Amino acid sequence: MYEVSAAYKKAMKEPVHRFLIGGSISNTPFSDRNILNGSFSITNQCSDDSEMKIGQVYVGELNATFVNLNVERYSLQNKLIKPTFSRKTVDGFETIPLGIFKVSEASWTNSGIVIKAYDNMAELDKGCDVNSANGTPYELALLACKSCKLELGTTKEEFKKFANGIENLSMVAENDIETWRDFISWVAQTCACFVTADRFGKIVFRAYGDTVVDTIDSKHRFTGASFSDFETRYTGLSCVNIGDKTTSYYGMEVDDALTYNLGSNPFLQYGVDDAKEEMRRAILHSLQNICYVPFKASMIGDPVYDLGDVLSMSEGIADGSKLYCITKYTFNYNGKYEVQGVGKNPAIANAKSKTDKNIAGLMNQDDENLIHFTVFTNTGPVVVEDKSNQSVFSMRFIATKTTHVALDMEILLNVETTEEGEEYQWVEHDAVAKVHYYIDGAEIDLRKPIETWQDGQHILTLRYDLQAVDAAIHTWDVWIEMQGGSATIDTYGIHAVAMGQGLAAESDWDGTITASDEVDRYTFSLVRDFTDSANTTLNTPARAVPGDILARFDFTNMFGRIADNNQSYDNMTTFTPYVNASRVTTDADYNNTTGWQGTGEIKKGTNKTLTTTDVYGVTSAETASQNAVFYASFDSGSTWVGWTSEGWVENVTMIKKEIEAVPESAWKQYDKVRFRVLLEGGATLYALHLYGGTLHD
Repeated sequence: MYEVSAAYKKAMKEPVHRFLIGGSISNTPFSDRNILNGSFSITNQCSDDSEMKIGQVYVGELNATFVNLNVERYSLQNKLIKPTFSRKTVDGFETIPLGIFKVSEASWTNSGIVIKAYDNMAELDKGCDVNSANGTPYELALLACKSCKLELGTTKEEFKKFANGIENLSMVAENDIETWRDFISWVAQTCACFVTADRFGKIVFRAYGDTVVDTIDSKHRFTGASFSDFETRYTGLSCVNIGDKTTSYYGMEVDDALTYNLGSNPFLQYGVDDAKEEMRRAILHSLQNICYVPFKASMIGDPVYDLGDVLSMSEGIADGSKLYCITKYTFNYNGKYEVQGVGKNPAIANAKSKTDKNIAGLMNQDDENLIHFTVFTNTGPVVVEDKSNQSVFSMRFIATKTTHVALDMEILLNVETTEEGEEYQWVEHDAVAKVHYYIDGAEIDLRKPIETWQDGQHILTLRYDLQAVDAAIHTWDVWIEMQGGSATIDTYGIHAVAMGQGLAAESDWDGTITASDEVDRYTFSLVRDFTDSANTTLNTPARAVPGDILARFDFTNMFGRIADNNQSYDNMTTFTPYVNASRVTTDADYNNTTGWQGTGEIKKGTNKTLTTTDVYGVTSAETASQNAVFYASFDSGSTWVGWTSEGWVENVTMIKKEIEAVPESAWKQYDKVRFRVLLEGGATLYALHLYGGTLHD
């Protein structure tokens, strides 16, 4: 519901209404006198006409016939219409916007100029040239909006409240996305939302809720309203696994209602089974907000309501104790305001729907002789500092047979050369960039392109052809080494494509983790000569649940007295977290009688308590764990607290989602923090990520 004053809401309930309509077409204003009576209407919806849907991306439509409008013929195509609605209150007329629409059709008739216009959702009907993208839902939605020159109206903080709102999503290349509206539809479904254009033309994501915005009694409903005798509820969810052409089902503990079919969502395909299940169940839990009675009603016309608004219907044949959600409306100026909420009867929960059958029929195998494309673009900025070698992008692709793969890359850079010398006597050198190619982690020594630049913006165009690529999963990495200057690549500044016959999308994560870190040079003042060696072995990834904790090592005196006899003991209960990084340590052969098992889990009937060292300057925390319980201490372990809506409270525990939801401002109340993790039988802890912090004050 659009935010209006109390006087406006009161005027809506009065027996006598006075209102006006106005606005502009391009720079030409119009009012009631310029609109043919009964011709002005706005229609929009957030679901189809039969059942509740998420991920819907409908286009709002305006129809009107204008008379005595001072406009030139053939000048209205693609012009913007900005209508407004004004209601008379005790304080005068209060005006609300009705949206921004672009003229699609304009016909000159004897009755006037007949206009059909659509809101900014229609601007998303542009071809989507990205078939591989990574990022949070906010970053992906921002990518779609910027690609269509639209403004995203939902903030990053608002996205965090949605299902999977903070997850890092990856899109498989094997999908049915053709336009940016398709792209943003799948992102919205992953967040259990629908997408619409707001009254100012911004693209917004909205989730279904249970907060009543207004009560409509029988005096403000016209005769003919209808209300179903059931509530639409969802207690089950299914999702197609594109990789193996199967369908996975997830249900609530009490599964006695409808099943929502997600179809083949390309953003819910990557990761291990547990990670995919967690994301899909997050959608199912969000669907628990849907508990609405389907209805149709005609009311006194006031366009103050928005899609997804929840109403209460009282008196007459309506049940005032139930909720009614607006999924479609048609506002007719000087006429009825028609609203409806759709939904299916849970009594048919066991029947296989037409959608299920259609999806089963659409799962087709790709022809391996077709030329396929895998496209990459960066969703965050990349900075390559002077005298450094930095990875700028990494692309994964699958070859289903031995084939030839062509890799084309275009990178937009902003180069800043380094100045040397004293003030007023400096010397400016050219910046030199050397490109390093890696295929499956092995550097290609035969070709290392070199470019020389001055200050300013540049385009780096690269191409490499891989001959006889084996049928396997491959990685293609490009690193840039800078000398004499730095290079900055803005978001979406990299466009890379791998093309060839027999390429396919990746389905399941194969266990590969790529990590890098930069270590400053150490000066060994006490050790003159130091020799070490490292051996590499090829290990075959195995499906296992990592869970052993890397015990704490004390490096304080290591460089003063180096010895090759470091040991870790099972009875050590303190470990050092990795700051701004992650690491999982596991040993499938490690097994003893004190509670640890080879799977990384805790034996039933036993428990473990793990405590970190003090970490300074923490801004957020994430954890990869199951059934673990967390405390925090800001006084080096004297007292242990947990975060609640009232702040930090002593002796309160936190689970995974609660510790990850602690706001940055709460961490910054203290300069240091220590964590304690409680693990009982069946619990696992893979990693604890602390961001923004250091191990020294």
